[in-house]
Amino acid sequence: MEFEFRQELKRALDDARDFVLCTVVEARGSSPAKPGQKMLVFADGSLTGTVGGGVNEERIRQAAVELLGAGGSRLLRFDMAASESAEDPICGGSFACFLEVLRDRPKLLVFGGGHIGHALCRLAAVLRFRVTVVDERVEFATRERFPEADRIICEPYEKAVGLCDIDTRASVVIVTPGHVKDRVVLERVLGKGASYVGMVGSQRKWTELRQAMIAAGFDAAALAEVRCPIGINLVGQGPEEIALGILGQIVAHSYGKAIVFERKG
Repeated sequence: MEFEFRQELKRALDDARDFVLCTVVEARGSSPAKPGQKMLVFADGSLTGTVGGGVNEERIRQAAVELLGAGGSRLLRFDMAASESAEDPICGGSFACFLEVLRDRPKLLVFGGGHIGHALCRLAAVLRFRVTVVDERVEFATRERFPEADRIICEPYEKAVGLCDIDTRASVVIVTPGHVKDRVVLERVLGKGASYVGMVGSQRKWTELRQAMIAAGFDAAALAEVRCPIGINLVGQGPEEIALGILGQIVAHSYGKAIVFERKG
């Protein structure tokens, strides 16, 4: 049973699924739960492992699903010497179960492996992002250039977007070598549910592109959420300074704070 549980835990981590780890941390007297028993509970309510079974395990499962939405951790105690309902086991014991939400690292998808993309990957790794770098140029999409990346995709941008895992925990940064490729990526990532989408470019270029895309039928509300110019204006023009401004904006966004690019002076 322990081996199977470890396999399920590894699979959940490999699949980047959010879950609650429930661990029996204390048991006294006659209790079906034993210290060290573990159970994983996923967002859909499914579970693997056990913390003793019965009605109290079901209560823990329900509490775990609620906790996934709120985040954090919780300690639940059960006294089976005092019955609250006819369903409660009466065995004279008690136990405590610790619930902890475990989430995958936030995802950063960088389209473009040039100077800014290179700096972004290095800084994002320090902040513990799960970084995917996409570039259709073979000489740029290499492990030697991006040793910190979790994944490197070398495919045409039209195809590469479909190979990326884009959801609400993903931030997308578009820094390809030119505006044509930037638009190719932007058209394909819009509507895929990314929490943040930012693209390098001037305000004038962005106004022109946004108007052209709206005329082509793209959703104006979705385009209004795109950050362009991207990042926080730190004045500095080096790739590392630009990357720092971009990541600063992404981190602020993840905490519900909107910081936009502003010209200085």
